[in-house]
Amino acid sequence: MKIEASDKAGRLAFFQDLYEEARAEADGYYEKLTQHLEQYKGSKKLDGSEEEAEVVRNITYELVESQVTSYIPTPSVTPRVQSEQNERLAHIVQTMLRNKRDELPFERMNDIDERYNPIYGGSVWLCEWDDSIMTHNTVGDVKISCLSPCHFVGQPHLYDVQEMEYLFITFETTKEDIVRRFGVEPELSEQTENDEEADDKTATLYICYYKDDADKVCQFVWSADTVLLDVEDFYQRKRKLCAHCGEKEGVCKCEKPRFVLHNEEFEETGRDVMRTFLPPIPALSPVFKNGMLVTDTVKRQVVDENGSPVSFEENGLIFPLTEDVQVPRTAPTRLPFYTPHIFPVVIRKNTSEEDALLGQSDCEFIRPQQQAINKLESRIHQKLIRSGVYPVVPENFDGELDNSVFDKPFRVSQATKGLYDRLDLEANVSQDIAQSERLYDQAKRILGISDTYQGQRDTSAQSGKAKELQIQQSAGRLDSKRQMKNAAYADLDSIIFQYYLAYADEPRPATYRDAEGTLQNCTFNRYDFLAQDEAGEWYYNDQFLFRTDATVDIDRAREALWQENRQNFQSGSYGDPAASRTRLIFWLNMERMHYPFAHDNVERIREDIKREEQLAAMQQQMAAMQGEIDNSKEYEALPQGQLKGGQA
Repeated sequence: MKIEASDKAGRLAFFQDLYEEARAEADGYYEKLTQHLEQYKGSKKLDGSEEEAEVVRNITYELVESQVTSYIPTPSVTPRVQSEQNERLAHIVQTMLRNKRDELPFERMNDIDERYNPIYGGSVWLCEWDDSIMTHNTVGDVKISCLSPCHFVGQPHLYDVQEMEYLFITFETTKEDIVRRFGVEPELSEQTENDEEADDKTATLYICYYKDDADKVCQFVWSADTVLLDVEDFYQRKRKLCAHCGEKEGVCKCEKPRFVLHNEEFEETGRDVMRTFLPPIPALSPVFKNGMLVTDTVKRQVVDENGSPVSFEENGLIFPLTEDVQVPRTAPTRLPFYTPHIFPVVIRKNTSEEDALLGQSDCEFIRPQQQAINKLESRIHQKLIRSGVYPVVPENFDGELDNSVFDKPFRVSQATKGLYDRLDLEANVSQDIAQSERLYDQAKRILGISDTYQGQRDTSAQSGKAKELQIQQSAGRLDSKRQMKNAAYADLDSIIFQYYLAYADEPRPATYRDAEGTLQNCTFNRYDFLAQDEAGEWYYNDQFLFRTDATVDIDRAREALWQENRQNFQSGSYGDPAASRTRLIFWLNMERMHYPFAHDNVERIREDIKREEQLAAMQQQMAAMQGEIDNSKEYEALPQGQLKGGQA
């Protein structure tokens, strides 16, 4: 994307105009998003009418909430090129990503994400690297946010984030956070704008990610008419250098230094770089030019075939004999910094829709049924309110006729008693109720939700197997949404991996459980992914495929998996059911499927196995000792002559 303006004010005006144009292009789309949210919250508005419904039966909320699942996809990483080294690297990346599922608040983000998608048709995930996240041994880590589509503005008429030239993210933050995050003066933060409903301590940030002419991702951040950040080649490492002396910040001794950001493409470590399971990267490396090894001519002493130095005599003096040899020229090893190449935004779609950035909204498809049900429920309510028992009195009755007439005693003569009566006006709402239920069933069928899936009473399935098949078929109707969720999480994992290659300078520990269920350690070291090509150039091996392990969705059919594991154990699939090793395999599987108290049983069986091994070792030792004793007794029982003959 080409930007004509070069000064700060001109660039600010350019991005503000660009945002307004993109937002205006999608005004109708954002109105629909607001309409969907109001429908989910039980709005009483009726389409095409200024009157509101008196009663709302919120089937939208019910059907959206029935689809909410706590399922979080599990990362799975495989190398593009099969090799033992690539397999080990893929396992390290996969372990690191699985640890991130536990470290980051994915449970809370998933909870809101599960509602964004059926309501709006999708959600927006923002993945950033935050240097302010520090531990005793590490600096920086990934920060992930799940945003409403209302806070995202993309390039018009493009429906894939990575194909866009620019996109915008907006969100509210505190003015104190602006000072910490962007390093601006507190007075400058006061010039920011905030939402009309927010207080004066918050501000609305506008973040634009765009691609420059070299296809590098850049970032521009502003609020109101205040520029907070303007960074070209956003992912490239930066260093502040003085424009006068060229020294970095902290070393510059200029009286009036002016620091400018410069890109860092390489690093020179000055020492050997240790790697986890690969040879260390030397501090000095051979120099290549145009793919050819560069050599220097040096003098070296000649040695004979025995390795002794050869010398010669001249003018009574002995001199070592030397020869010219070619040795590779070395220079400090320059390791490149990895640079991500994608926008830090992932769109999760509800279900795919042609020519749409987000997916299809459930609210949009069941809106006709929701509107009709609101009208019917309001009509039922009006009928019931208007119906009732009305008093019948003579014309000359002088009492008050109101709702309390049946609570007030009054005197009448025996002759006029027959003139008093009551009129029962009972409303017939059976047809309205039937039609409301019919529309409700239509809405469920549109979304593929059955009574069985909701956990309601369903008499159509008579056996347990039939009930199980009903649940599977209903879940199959919703499988498209599950696949879109898996795809979004796989894209997130790819961005996290690229961030770690680019910025995780320190080794990052991770843990996993091996086949025996024992907790093991591994380390993500970005230097492990460095490789050399034929020309001697270092590059990062980022050729890995990211997906999610669909077989780890335990929450949906956990009891079925428990039952299947029991059947495998009883049928001998794991070995002899009476053997301790077989029981250990069974309970390890139950532990992975979160069976209650399974871990206690695993530890108990491991102790049994240790005792069995110790007992077996003692029995072998005792058997060996007994054998020695028996041999010595046989030896002592031999006649003296045989012993001497044997010695002879």
